[in-house]
Amino acid sequence: MMGIAVKLAMCSAMVALALGASAANSSARAEIKDYMILRLLYLDTSCGVDHLELLEPDADGNQRFYAKCRNVGSYPDGLEVLCTDPDDDRACKVTTPEKTFKHLELLRQR
Repeated sequence: MMGIAVKLAMCSAMVALALGASAANSSARAEIKDYMILRLLYLDTSCGVDHLELLEPDADGNQRFYAKCRNVGSYPDGLEVLCTDPDDDRACKVTTPEKTFKHLELLRQR
């Protein structure tokens, strides 16, 4: 038979192992994935993403993305997306305003 001290030592080792595993899991940080940003851009803009890259976080630690657009009519310099909540992709917003070229409208025949 095992002694009480050995059983107690085994139990405390298992508890320490379980606590260590949960501490390791709690340090994992949620992040917004590229496919979430691509979905946002395809549904909400006329960008037609050519290239997407993750930028350095802003001063508040928010995730930022830059998208180079195939359709340069509305976003000739690309666009930036800011995600304020890493757990929810619905918190991501396009921060670059859409450009309009009113002088081109003046060239149309009436």
